[in-house]
Amino acid sequence: MKTADSTEQGRGLGIVAAGVFAIVAGLGEIIVGVTGNYLGILSKPLEPFAVIVLVGACYSLGGVFILTLRKWGAAFGMALIAAEIFGRIYLVATGVAPSTGPDAIKIAVGAVIALALIGYVASQWRRFR
Repeated sequence: MKTADSTEQGRGLGIVAAGVFAIVAGLGEIIVGVTGNYLGILSKPLEPFAVIVLVGACYSLGGVFILTLRKWGAAFGMALIAAEIFGRIYLVATGVAPSTGPDAIKIAVGAVIALALIGYVASQWRRFR
């Protein structure tokens, strides 16, 4: 028998998955910032750079705030993930990250995924307390 509490928990599973994804993706970016590559994803490793670490930290912290399941946490989390997207744009604009080739496509796809994550969290706004 489902209770009101179990229904609320089931509805929050997608939000939890989104938060965990943001944390893991951000940790991957932090590793790229420290090592220049992560799991061989990039065809040409980047130079280790502190700003890449900061961009990844925004993504991970965004996920942490989303996991609060509070409206203020979701709002701050979405803002941090938006900062991650702007960070990607900055990295490409300054030449730290490639603006052409397969790695540029991967960077753009990552930004689209982050934007979709923001959209998903925003669409679940009523589920946050």
